[in-house]
Amino acid sequence: MAEKRRKIRFSIANKLALCFTAAILVLTVVIGSVFTVLFRNYSKDVYRDNMKKTASSIASVMTSVIRDGGSLWDAFIENEIFGNPGYSERIDGKNVVYLDGPMLIRFVKEITDADVWLIDSSLNILTTSQDSDTEYSSQYSFSTLPYSAQKFIAKIFEDQGYEVYGENFSEVLNVEIMTVGRPVYSPGGQVIGAVLLHTPVKGMLQTINQGLLILLVSLACALLIGTVLSVFLSHNIVRPLTKINHTALLLSEGDYTAHTNVNRRDEIGELAHTMDEMGDKLRKAEEESEKLQKMRQDFVANISHELRTPVTVIRGSLEALCDGVVTKPDMVEEYHRQLLGESIYMQRLVNDLLDLSRLQNPDFSINISEFNLYDCISDAVRSGHKIAQEKGLSIDFQYDATLYLMRGDYDRIRQMLLIIIDNAVKFTDQPSHPIQIVLEGNTVSITNTGPGIKQEDLPLIFERFYKSRSEKNKNGTGLGLAIAKQIASRHNIGISVSSIEGGQTTFRFVFPNKI
Repeated sequence: MAEKRRKIRFSIANKLALCFTAAILVLTVVIGSVFTVLFRNYSKDVYRDNMKKTASSIASVMTSVIRDGGSLWDAFIENEIFGNPGYSERIDGKNVVYLDGPMLIRFVKEITDADVWLIDSSLNILTTSQDSDTEYSSQYSFSTLPYSAQKFIAKIFEDQGYEVYGENFSEVLNVEIMTVGRPVYSPGGQVIGAVLLHTPVKGMLQTINQGLLILLVSLACALLIGTVLSVFLSHNIVRPLTKINHTALLLSEGDYTAHTNVNRRDEIGELAHTMDEMGDKLRKAEEESEKLQKMRQDFVANISHELRTPVTVIRGSLEALCDGVVTKPDMVEEYHRQLLGESIYMQRLVNDLLDLSRLQNPDFSINISEFNLYDCISDAVRSGHKIAQEKGLSIDFQYDATLYLMRGDYDRIRQMLLIIIDNAVKFTDQPSHPIQIVLEGNTVSITNTGPGIKQEDLPLIFERFYKSRSEKNKNGTGLGLAIAKQIASRHNIGISVSSIEGGQTTFRFVFPNKI
């Protein structure tokens, strides 16, 4: 019972479901990990690009208000445009109101959640005050910044100015920061300052975490759906295998009528079809075996019956002779002739059995040679004339050609024809009806007129020991037609019979094409 539970626990369905689920889980982890890295990098790229655009916009605004030869300090602290919060002018018929420097920086901070540093060419760092939107703060000094931050700022002022990106100011601002630095140019194209835009990583991480949460939920749903589908698929695969196994058990128990009833167009369907074919073949083999067994039993019964009569006659005659019951010379001679006749019958029976046994053995070789079928039929007709003359009968042989070359065993073909001719003579009563033998093309027909064969007996006449129980056939062994059928089969000759009771009976042989 424990073994049975173990097998159920680790069935193919469970193994397949486990493998599919594991594969989906691994794929989910891999895809999730790759997506996390790609999404994190993409988010950083988006944040960096947005920061670069903002810094570029601020730098452009600064460049547009600086007089040629002026400085960043002049523009944002001493210039009347930015120094006067209420300053406005009319441009193209429209009133344009300008913000002063601190208000501009505070406005950028509000909409971007970023700190803005302005650095002039003297490396003075200007930021807005924590308490006022209209005052600058100089709480940071270039000389007090960490070396990495100083190097970051110095890179902006090199040559014609560089746009710089990094995380060098996290230590200064005591929070994880992404920084973009952008040079500010004078109208003449000289670098006169820089804009530093500091954005906390916290906001970016929140966006990334939200995206990852959505990914995690999606992957969990995909894993759940994949698991359900894998269980369904595994059971869909195993269910027909279970039917095939059940059918195999029934076949092993001898029930060859069992079928899998599995209709699939895949390898499992092919296996089920093969199993059904095997069952059909086993059933046919069983039927053939039963038929063969019955034939053996009938054979033993028939041979016993056929031998019992002559043996009984021979024993009775010998006992009568030995006991002196028969003493008259004419009676003794009659008994001797009876003994000779019964022994000849037994010899014929044994010879026919040997011939039939040899012909049914596929390993028994026949003497194949090239010969003229017309000559073989003529030879059989000559021998048949002698048999027919004893009953006052005649044989009429008709043919459409005297040359029909074929390959086969001449003696066996002649034996086959003689068996049919002998039966035709045996069952022909009236001399006015000759036995007709016709060779036409590749067909030979032998026809006689007599009592005929009953329709229900026609399928049985080629069986061993089958014979009519009439007086005319009292000396027959019941093996002649079986031997003729085997000879025809060994030569691929088609044999058929048609008969009308009280009328004509025709045996027809269709030979292979001539060579």
